[in-house]
Amino acid sequence: MDREILAVKTRKDLYDFVRKNPGFHLRELSRALNLSITLADYHLRFLEKHELITSAMDGEYKRFFPRSTPGQAEARSALTETEKQILAFLRQPVPLKVIDFLMEREAATHKEILEQVPVSPSTLSHHLKKMQAAGIIAHAEPTERGYRVVDPRSVARLMTAYELATPDQVDTFIRVWGEFRL
Repeated sequence: MDREILAVKTRKDLYDFVRKNPGFHLRELSRALNLSITLADYHLRFLEKHELITSAMDGEYKRFFPRSTPGQAEARSALTETEKQILAFLRQPVPLKVIDFLMEREAATHKEILEQVPVSPSTLSHHLKKMQAAGIIAHAEPTERGYRVVDPRSVARLMTAYELATPDQVDTFIRVWGEFRL
């Protein structure tokens, strides 16, 4: 039956793109595949109705994810809810820069992050609060000041698996956080 659902080229292209790039929202998908938003929305709804993809709201955006691990349609979801949430932040420019910066050290203060992420202090505070509320980052240990990534190994795995990290960053992740499996 999946073969029939994916017989339409546009639908198959969307499905393949979501599998390779989980966490994109509708406008990003339509731009990436050069489709009208209406057409992309129609096919994404169809894929979701037929349980090939799933979606999750991220504040104002509905983000799309593959329903199962490739080749294991009856198996567990391809991504956990926590991984979906992490990817939703990694797909946003400011949170990605913040997470990139925090991944290369164990903790950093608001001021240190601000020196690396070119936004206003209030914009940075807004994103830090959202990431804290989602459990992606937390305040550093009581003896330290600043913020840290809660589960750096999971973040490193996702950044590496979905090519959101440069090869230099991957080397840094391994040096700072140790081995991790993809």
